[in-house]
Amino acid sequence: MRITEGMMAGDFLYTINKNRAQINKLEIDLASGKRLQKVSDDPTAADAVLRLNAGIDRNDQYQKNVTDGQGVLAQTGSSLDDMGSLLQEVQSIVVQAKDGDQTSVMGSLAERVDQLLNEAVSLANSKFNGKFIFGGTQTTAQPYTLVTNPGPPATQGVAYAGNAEIIHYPTGESLVQQVSVPGSEAFGGTALFNSLIRVRDTLRAGQTPSTDDANAVAAALDTVTQTASKAGSLSQSLDNTTVHLTNQKTQLQVLLSAEQDTDVAEASLNLKQAQTMLDAALASGAQILPKSLLDFLK
Repeated sequence: MRITEGMMAGDFLYTINKNRAQINKLEIDLASGKRLQKVSDDPTAADAVLRLNAGIDRNDQYQKNVTDGQGVLAQTGSSLDDMGSLLQEVQSIVVQAKDGDQTSVMGSLAERVDQLLNEAVSLANSKFNGKFIFGGTQTTAQPYTLVTNPGPPATQGVAYAGNAEIIHYPTGESLVQQVSVPGSEAFGGTALFNSLIRVRDTLRAGQTPSTDDANAVAAALDTVTQTASKAGSLSQSLDNTTVHLTNQKTQLQVLLSAEQDTDVAEASLNLKQAQTMLDAALASGAQILPKSLLDFLK
């Protein structure tokens, strides 16, 4: 087959353009730090990158869930600690009322218990990030409300509008963790508040709280203390999950980097080789291609 000048020129231009395309690709890879600019660069690696990015997105969501859960449990623990201090003060008031003749101060003691009752209801309505934390899964409605029954005689009570459900957050593949303690568990529903109301009303009547009343306050304190300890354990579990998720994300990022990031040393070497090949091709083409008509006319 006869090799025409046109065929030689075509092959020469094809080689030059291919070399230039390779050089352009390597320069872009080095400038962007990514060796994958489009799926066709490496379909297998591109598929792996999609899967790894999806895994990192899920990891980020799990870490967000853990952070939110830690916030809820921190607020839960703080509110329960305050509730425990409040109940300890009620215990002191009960002891004071039983200690000798305290008839003259029964009224002031009753008023202090009434203040503590209102504080207790406020603590039971604690929020985190705009949501009530002791209402079970009913997080948008206030769980505890002081209500007055007209009677006669008029009586006061506390209504619970929450439920006994527990909130769980996804924190990993097929893994969920508890992030809430409902008021039905922490305060026995309304039992804690009913105990405070009985103590207050007994003192208002000028009487000494009974042993049963004192025992009810002590039982409420034990429950609150145990629940606070549980909230601390749940928070510690989330701390451990944070460490696991952080390590997992680091591993995913290492794998992602291996699939999509430019190996600077290798790309630089390939770029230098491609530039050398282009220079050689241009020099060779100048020697191989026939002289033009203009050269003969000189």
